[in-house]
Amino acid sequence: MAEGDGVLADGTELWLTSGAPTPLLTKLKGLMSVNRPNLSIAKEESTDHDSGKVKTYIPGHGDVGELKATIKYEPGSATDTLILEHLASREKRPFKIVTVEEDGTTQDNTASMFLTSYEPDDAPLGGIRKATLTGQPGPLSQAASV
Repeated sequence: MAEGDGVLADGTELWLTSGAPTPLLTKLKGLMSVNRPNLSIAKEESTDHDSGKVKTYIPGHGDVGELKATIKYEPGSATDTLILEHLASREKRPFKIVTVEEDGTTQDNTASMFLTSYEPDDAPLGGIRKATLTGQPGPLSQAASV
């Protein structure tokens, strides 16, 4: 594959940390999609009377966007239980997203996050069950997987 051709997302992973007494980073089963939240920088207008009638700006505060993931929903599964416990705890906990690079190697994207919602679907007749998970992470660090 030539550089810039894109990468198949197959193999992407999402890991959450369980609660006390033994916190453990655990891979979520049935991951169908997940974004990698990135930093956005606000712009603050700094126009003054010497700006020549042209607005000027400076960089403002940064904001890391929400994490959104879709998983296969299995009520009562280990993944379901982990997510429900993490959500109810209201704690910031370590998590990671493992992304696959063009050459097949992987990168760990890590930070802390608290979960904000976990919404199972409406149980479609004859369809696969899905749930959407949303969280608010801090800035991500990226390093080659070990």
